[in-house]
Amino acid sequence: MVERMPPGAAAPMPNRLWWLIVLRGLAALLFGLIAIFWPGISLEFLVILFGAYALVDGLITLFSAIRMPAGLPQRAFLMLTGCVGIAIGLISVLWPAVTVVLLVYFVAAWALVFGLIEIAGSLQMKRQLGPDWPVSKGGILLVIFGLLLISFPGAVAVAATWVIGIFALLLGAGLLTFAWRRRRRDRMVL
Repeated sequence: MVERMPPGAAAPMPNRLWWLIVLRGLAALLFGLIAIFWPGISLEFLVILFGAYALVDGLITLFSAIRMPAGLPQRAFLMLTGCVGIAIGLISVLWPAVTVVLLVYFVAAWALVFGLIEIAGSLQMKRQLGPDWPVSKGGILLVIFGLLLISFPGAVAVAATWVIGIFALLLGAGLLTFAWRRRRRDRMVL
């Protein structure tokens, strides 16, 4: 079965860029596995590790946005997401001696902003392509995670590596699922 795009409709990202989503998913999985299975990790190293992940994710997202055709609403969402990820990544890497609470708030801010942008982008994609649950559900998970971090910073700080690691694994799995669906869709579009 071959899918045809309606006249004047543009794909939300150029064909064959699904591998950038795979890179984001793999980076999230790697970060999650390190956070969960390295129990002796110090919080300062966790800040640096999170900063490196947010920086790589932001750069990949910004590169994806730059490669998209100008004028697409998703391009602005991706550019904003990429810039926020780069900023938070740089702050975390360059200022690793932050307190645990500040780390929790950095992660919460990143999760809330990224989650809201993902939900908004998903709503835009839904208008063009139909429902795309990995992106919207991932955005919803990010918002819930950010709100939990803000609401219970002390309790979350105690188990920060586990909570952040599990969340990163869920996000990575969602991104890989989306990339697989995107690759399959790209092959079907004429």
